[in-house]
Amino acid sequence: MTDLTNRLAPLRVGRGMGLLQQVAEDEVLTGREITLAGRQMLSFASCSYLGLEMEPALKDAAIAATLAYGTQFSASRAFISAPPYAEAEALLTQITGRPALLVPSTSLGHQAALPLLVGAGDLVLIDVQAHASLHVAANLLKAQGIQVQTVGHSAPDHVARKLRSSDAPRVWLLIDGIYSMIGDIAPFAAYDRLLAEDPRLNLYVDDAHAAGWCGDRGQGLALQHWPDHPRVLVALSLNKSFACAGGCLALANEDQAEAVRAFGPAMTFSGPVQPPMLGAILGAARLHLGAGLAARQADLRARIAHFNAGAHARGLPLACADGTPMRYMRIGDIARTAAIATALQDAGYFMAAVAPPAVSARDVGVRMTLTNHHSIADIDALLDALSIALEGSIPAAAE
Repeated sequence: MTDLTNRLAPLRVGRGMGLLQQVAEDEVLTGREITLAGRQMLSFASCSYLGLEMEPALKDAAIAATLAYGTQFSASRAFISAPPYAEAEALLTQITGRPALLVPSTSLGHQAALPLLVGAGDLVLIDVQAHASLHVAANLLKAQGIQVQTVGHSAPDHVARKLRSSDAPRVWLLIDGIYSMIGDIAPFAAYDRLLAEDPRLNLYVDDAHAAGWCGDRGQGLALQHWPDHPRVLVALSLNKSFACAGGCLALANEDQAEAVRAFGPAMTFSGPVQPPMLGAILGAARLHLGAGLAARQADLRARIAHFNAGAHARGLPLACADGTPMRYMRIGDIARTAAIATALQDAGYFMAAVAPPAVSARDVGVRMTLTNHHSIADIDALLDALSIALEGSIPAAAE
């Protein structure tokens, strides 16, 4: 038990400081604030970027599905699916422009698709900073005897060298569209060139953090860039900006979709998305296919641009200046990061204090996420608090 106790020790410290594994105490949530230890704070830790979790259309759709179909449809999709599934996948197919499969989570989607689509003798390359769920799926491939190698973060030259030195019949590159911690965008144009140069290359993109707020139908960055490329496969999350549950696999053709649905282990043996969330997915999908999405996306982009400009003006050391809602300040020291995050909580701002294994030791820092629930005044107040966090005189958050 000693090794396990030692491993748990930092977690218990962070939990005791109110930084990790907390539970919101609110009786009613608004999306803007949360309550911890009896203190109301502005929350900068939500991934519901468009703020749709409070949208009446989604709530009404979830309630309607619950009343019609109950809280649960407990059966394997290998045999039968709940009634809303067919419509949900049809709407997701409209959004993605691809044959789309609804999966219980993006992580399980990776585990359904990759072990089935990657063949014996193929080489798998994975970005060192790809989401943990992709690394889990890569480990499943290793267990099947597939050769898996890591490549540098957003390093197309490294990928090109690996391609030149490999005689594998196919090479798969696993990446994120937007990397979930730092918030940087993958170099799509560089990967475009590699796809054109080497017909063996296949790209599998976890675009979880781009779904909803990116793309003219909310299809994310990768599908906006590669709407119909036959060697680009994309996994999306419905659990972030889409404000529902589950994930979506946007595959290259109907044969792939049918095979993954029939034989993907995580499809056959995992529980389905349940009726209340199926209803919410229908509501969210209709909203994304409607006329109001562009304005919501523009509102979020304006908040991101305001944050980035304000951070630059204040000299805040953002790890990445890309226009994404995940904003990261690299501190590089765990104790200092904890002190900053605690002081910000005391002043009424909640955000994520990030340490290994989520990031490397040199990347320890604080992660803030912006949503349409935040006002420009909220963002300015946060920036002011961050800019003087090390001086110990942080202004309290606005009521």
